[in-house]
Amino acid sequence: MKSVALAIAAALALSAASAGAEEPAAPPRYPPSSARAKVIVGGVAVTALSYGAAFLAATSWPEVPGSSELKIPVAGPWMALAKNGCAPDDPDCGAKLYLRGALTVVGGLAQLAGLGLVAEGIFMTTEARSVQPAAVTVRPAPVITATGMGVGVVGTF
Repeated sequence: MKSVALAIAAALALSAASAGAEEPAAPPRYPPSSARAKVIVGGVAVTALSYGAAFLAATSWPEVPGSSELKIPVAGPWMALAKNGCAPDDPDCGAKLYLRGALTVVGGLAQLAGLGLVAEGIFMTTEARSVQPAAVTVRPAPVITATGMGVGVVGTF
């Protein structure tokens, strides 16, 4: 029994892979600076669409408790969730109550996600713009003809 355990320990020790040197880490890559405006516009669009849906629900069903709070951007869905309940004309709303609560939470999270995208667009790290070479270059060049030699100037403009 002792020799079996010793044989297993030896096999595990001999089969272990040797540790190699770590690969050098590649420098981090960042998005171009043109991505900043696109992320901000996308965040504003997500926030606006989710707020628009909540505002439409608030104006379509004003008799539902908490619907007036949905007209408040960002904080409104969370305030409406606290007042979520059955309408006076439908005291046994059952599954509608839970569905409305879930949709309210999804709408509130979508509004927060849109604001998060706007913040990401404002504070994100982007690649630095490449340095443009000078537009004008001037350098001396030898001039050799059949009758003489000299120095000239050439350049790009």
